[in-house]
Amino acid sequence: MKQFLSFFLIVIMILSTAQAQVIEPVEYYELGSGIVAYDAYVLCDSLTLRAEPDVNSSSLRTLSYGQKLQVSMRQGEWYQVYLNESRKGWVRYEYILVNPAIYVTEKETPAYAYGSRYAPRVALLSAGERLPIIHSTAAYYVVSLRGASAWIEKPEAQQTEEFSLSKLQNVVLAQLCYTQPDTGTTLYIGEINDSGKLREMISLLSDADDMGAPISGCPFGRALLTLTYSDGSSDLLDLATDSCCIFRINGRDYSYARSLWTPEGGLTNSVLFSLFDGFPQELIR
Repeated sequence: MKQFLSFFLIVIMILSTAQAQVIEPVEYYELGSGIVAYDAYVLCDSLTLRAEPDVNSSSLRTLSYGQKLQVSMRQGEWYQVYLNESRKGWVRYEYILVNPAIYVTEKETPAYAYGSRYAPRVALLSAGERLPIIHSTAAYYVVSLRGASAWIEKPEAQQTEEFSLSKLQNVVLAQLCYTQPDTGTTLYIGEINDSGKLREMISLLSDADDMGAPISGCPFGRALLTLTYSDGSSDLLDLATDSCCIFRINGRDYSYARSLWTPEGGLTNSVLFSLFDGFPQELIR
C-alpha cells in the first residue's frame, strides 16, 4: 500500500525564506489499530463521503474544500478516508490531493493564473496562509487555491534574460504539467531529457512567428511547459490546448511549427505533445 500511494507524494525539501516556507510531507503515520494513513486534502467545493466505494452507496456527509483527511487505501477510483479513528468512508480519488508539501506564506504573496508575472493575478495571499502544493517547476509552485490551481513564483527564482527563440537551442530539459483549471487536479506530468526528442521539440518551437501580443480565443493555463537551459536558467511556456500551435510567454504569443500542416490545411500541435511519453491526446481539443 505504501508503495502504491508513494506515486502521489511530492518530495520537496524544506525551504525557509523571507517570503515562504515549504513544509515537506510526512511519509506516513499510523492511526489506531495499526492502520497506515497519509494526510490528504479535498480539492473541490463539496465532496460526498459515501459508505462504500460506489456512486449509488449511501451518503454519509458532505466534505468542503480544503478539509484535511487521512487516506488509508485505494480501491479502483475510490479512496478510503478517515475523519477520525472511528469515522470513515469513501471518496472519489480525483478530488483528493494525497500527502502534498504545504506552502506557507510569510508575507503578502501574489498568485497567478499561470506561471508568468504577466499572467492575471487571481489572489493576493495574506501572511500565514497554508496551501497544498500540486506541482513544482523550476520557478513556480502550483498550489490548490479555492477549488482551483494557482501559480506562485518561488522566492529563489532568478530574473532571466528576455525570451528569444534563439535561446531554445540551449534547452537541456523540458517538463510538461497539465492541470485541470476548475479543480486544480494535475492530469499529467512528464518530461523530455532525451537529446533526440529535445531536438525535435526545439525544431518545432523554434519554427515560430512572434505574434507581438496575446491572441484571443485559444485556451491557455492548462498545459505549462518548463524549459531548463544549459546555464541553469529556465522559461515557462503556456501551450494552447486546442488544435492551434500557439505558445505564450511573458505576455506574447508565438505561432510555432509553421512547417507542420494537416491534410486539411490546418496546423496541429499533437506532434509536440506526443513527444511526452504517455500524454493523453484527448486533452487536446
